Amino acid sequence: MSNEPQVLMPPPGVVMAFLQGRMRSSRLPGKVLMKIHGRSILERAIVRLKASPALDAVVVVTTRRKEDDAITAECARLGVPFYRGPEDDVLARFCEAAEVFKPEIIVRATADNPLIEIGSIERIITALRLSGMDYCVENDLPYGAATEAVTAAALDRSRAVARETRHLEHVTLYIKEHPDEFRVLSPDPPPALRRPDFRVTVDTPEDFETMERLIGRFPETAEPRPLEDYF
Repeated sequence: MSNEPQVLMPPPGVVMAFLQGRMRSSRLPGKVLMKIHGRSILERAIVRLKASPALDAVVVVTTRRKEDDAITAECARLGVPFYRGPEDDVLARFCEAAEVFKPEIIVRATADNPLIEIGSIERIITALRLSGMDYCVENDLPYGAATEAVTAAALDRSRAVARETRHLEHVTLYIKEHPDEFRVLSPDPPPALRRPDFRVTVDTPEDFETMERLIGRFPETAEPRPLEDYF
């Protein structure tokens, strides 16, 4: 099984979204490829990431497990590059992908979130660049709407020192827990988007049904709708 990306490489020195996903899930196996009104959750996440003008590329980072061939097949169908790395050491998976694709800034997103907040992506990238920080995420967005911006250099430094299983499984956790080693920024989003009580992720069958109803309220459009339309 090759770890080479399956589509043309984007140019180096750019800002890329690394979209994390796998078929294995304890509560809802295969959820990332479950279809909501004709589109997989993975596709919906990709579409929203691609709608951000601040991103130069979207890369799916998945595992080498045979069952995740289904994810890479979906990536091939959508023309999206991917990287296959360790299943449990997700931090290593991200760092290995960064060695291949060579971004300067990585926006981490997860493939079980069909309603990523598009505007937040540009805000956190801009804040990261202007502040010279290592990591940025907005506070109090709806659960499942946020993405995280981190420099590839900071992610690589965290990999060199992170040892606990939880730090390997949760890509940016070591950085967030060690403000003495990394510069972390957590700005507030616009007031209309401060809805931490609102859930837009798919982790259970009940979540899936909720997202089906929520997304089904509107017809599909060429451009994805702003998140606040769904409140």
